[in-house]
Amino acid sequence: MKTWTSQAEKRLVEYLDSRARREGFDGEDADDLKSDLRRHIHEEAEKERAENIGLMQLEGILGRLDAGYRPMPEPGDEKPNRPLRPFWAWTWGVVMPAIVALIEISSSFCAGVFFDPVPTWWHALLVLIVPAINAWFLKGAPGGSETSKGFAAGLAVVIAIFYALLFLPLAPLSAVALIVLGMGLLSLTPIFAGLWTWRIGRRIRSASSDAPRYRTGRWSGLAAAVFALMALEGPSLWTRSQLSIATGEGNAREAAVQKLRAFHSSRALLRACYECNGEMGRATDIAGWMERGWQIPLQAFGEPVPPALDTAKVRDVFFRITGKPFTSVKPPRLVGEMATARRSRGEAQEWEFDDHVGGDDVAVRLKNLDMSESRFDGHIDPRSRLGYGEWTMVFHNSARNAQEARCQVLLPRGGRVSRLTLWVNGEPREAAFNSVSKVKAAYKSVAVVQRRDPVLVTMCGPDTIMVQCFPVPPGGDMKIRFGITASMDGDLWEMPRILERNFGLKDNLEHAVWLQSEGTFDLLEQGAEKRTAATDGPGRSMAITLPATAIGNGLFAVKSTAVSGEAPTVWCEDKFAQAFERYLVREPKKFHRKPEGKLLVVIDGSDAMNEAKPWLHQALEGRDVNILLADDGVKSITAKDLQDHRFNGGRDNEPALRDAVRRAKSGEAGEIVWLHGPQAVGLSQAEALLQLIERGTRVPVIHEVMTSAGPNRLAEELSRSGAMRRGPALLHPREDLTAFLDTLTMERDEPAWHWRRSATPPEGIGAPVWDHLARQWAMESIDSPLSEVPETDRPALAARYQLVTRVSGAVVLETMEQYEQNGLKPVDADSVPQVPSVPEPSTSLLLLVAAAAATCHRKRRVSTPPPANRPSM
Repeated sequence: MKTWTSQAEKRLVEYLDSRARREGFDGEDADDLKSDLRRHIHEEAEKERAENIGLMQLEGILGRLDAGYRPMPEPGDEKPNRPLRPFWAWTWGVVMPAIVALIEISSSFCAGVFFDPVPTWWHALLVLIVPAINAWFLKGAPGGSETSKGFAAGLAVVIAIFYALLFLPLAPLSAVALIVLGMGLLSLTPIFAGLWTWRIGRRIRSASSDAPRYRTGRWSGLAAAVFALMALEGPSLWTRSQLSIATGEGNAREAAVQKLRAFHSSRALLRACYECNGEMGRATDIAGWMERGWQIPLQAFGEPVPPALDTAKVRDVFFRITGKPFTSVKPPRLVGEMATARRSRGEAQEWEFDDHVGGDDVAVRLKNLDMSESRFDGHIDPRSRLGYGEWTMVFHNSARNAQEARCQVLLPRGGRVSRLTLWVNGEPREAAFNSVSKVKAAYKSVAVVQRRDPVLVTMCGPDTIMVQCFPVPPGGDMKIRFGITASMDGDLWEMPRILERNFGLKDNLEHAVWLQSEGTFDLLEQGAEKRTAATDGPGRSMAITLPATAIGNGLFAVKSTAVSGEAPTVWCEDKFAQAFERYLVREPKKFHRKPEGKLLVVIDGSDAMNEAKPWLHQALEGRDVNILLADDGVKSITAKDLQDHRFNGGRDNEPALRDAVRRAKSGEAGEIVWLHGPQAVGLSQAEALLQLIERGTRVPVIHEVMTSAGPNRLAEELSRSGAMRRGPALLHPREDLTAFLDTLTMERDEPAWHWRRSATPPEGIGAPVWDHLARQWAMESIDSPLSEVPETDRPALAARYQLVTRVSGAVVLETMEQYEQNGLKPVDADSVPQVPSVPEPSTSLLLLVAAAAATCHRKRRVSTPPPANRPSM
């Protein structure tokens, strides 16, 4: 037997009396009718799932049994309540909201077009609570007290109305789409769910047997829902409101940045960096939708709306707040894109758009593009003090559309790319080298317009290259390789590493490294024990596998223990030169340098310097130097002040560098040492600072020392001034920085080279070495401000020696027709450098080869006429 509430019993008596009057019966006839109806109603009540029969259940039964039934108006209401139709209540209060929520969680349909209604699992839980509570109420709220019913009703109605209001701006478009195309029901469901949740809650309130307890629970539920929504969206709303000020102009901008450094939502801040990119379009989060969702109806009627935030400024603000480039953080992912969900959906299932194909910036991180393989092969020659290495990269694209892989790579000190290869249909194709403008134009023509298979490498900063390749096919791979020629820095050869990238690293990715040399060597790693090479035939070699983090965050260098003393005189056959200057000789020389004044140290005030603070203080303590703190302004400090300073955010280093340059130009200070982390914000007054450096008779020297890896927009701008000098790799930070500062503050002999050429192999001097020596000469001739090679001739010189420099680049195209259309010619595959398959030949063997070449040259007995215009060396 079902238990009837007193309100239901009372309502049944009222209904039976009104039904008898409506039928025109009285007396015994009326009693018989009431008895029959009561028995029939009780039979129907026993079929209900609810244990208790309240007013809501009774009204439903009466509505089914009596076609002319009109429900009883609630006390105090002027108009009678409409009957609660169970079918529609279940449809719009339970079934459709649950289906739509699950569709959105699994597919992120709305999140990819308009806004993300379930950015976290906590949001998903709140959304799914609403149909669960409505189902509980429609089943009679079994086992629930009046307080718990009120709490549930208050919680559900706030959440449902909140999401109904979020989707309300889409109602006009959804209604039109529903009528014209038969689509749009998904975005209308939250609105209907809000209305039906409110109606169901009203019925539960009217059926309550203890109104005071119900009201207490209801107010608690309302407060709990508001608190939950504020906890989830309050930080994002605060971040959005301050972000609009921080990207603006005026004095309020700096105040907003300071507030955001103190408190912000990382999720909202990162999402804002991607919103205006084509990959996400206008899609935003809940807080962003609350700010601009109301613009949709205005735009439909042609009304003006405020402009969206400038994405470039938002990304600058991200760095200034967090101290990290936004590309160093994984792109925002949706709830439905968790690893398990992505694996279950398989590969190549999602479209991902990128507005920056063929651009000059790394720009946004792509969610579906990863480096899947990485290999580095290197050879160190202790006689020539040169190293050559090849980095092979394989990219995998799991999106449904083609993607471009982009990254900035920091080369060894003074290094340049001397080979570029792209695999097309499984076959390696070599690059064409030419001026920067020609190779960029060719890449954009083929990649952006024709959407074929090119790869491009150009210089973008001090010893830093930009690598771009397109298209990485949907669900497929793209394989590239670039070779690096670099001289040793003393006895060290620093390994290349990625500073910035638009792709992820595949799970379980390993960086396979093979190193070899004729002499003994060690591999040094910052913060780790050295690794020593093993004997391999006449030389030494090492094969190791490094974790994926080593590709960007690790600092590795090869230390040639066979190198000692002054570099010897060496020579090589220069296959790129003309016959009358076929042989190139490099002789060591030194020039004496005296300290020009008191050393000036500029320290970046960004968050990335926190880890460096202990050893910075130790290296600078007791040293006679001036210290400037770059803290969005400029502040003179002492080494002792560093202990108490809190590095935070991303600080603008330009004002401090400008002040340091002024002091150096006036003679107040000597050389400048700039200690910094990532600098992801460009110069606000680039030309003013460059003018200050370039004009006048005294050009300041700025030694930039990187304490943590990351892009450096300031160094990219300043590199063309000729004032930048790359500092040492801080494998042992305190010891290496101390030694470097000691060197700058004392009189010293700095090594340099004297170059000369001849038509025949030199006799009786030096040792023959590989032809990377010729590339080193070309690098110095192109980059040195003292070079006698005219600036207009340097691109052609770089192209002839197959080098990527500040004036030249390299590009691989798919077909010869594409090369011809762009006025380019790929290099001969036999002329490109390669890592020797075994450690290089011995000196005696090379001397025999050289002697044979000289003998053959004499037998020719042909005198070579002197050139009309001999290139400078």
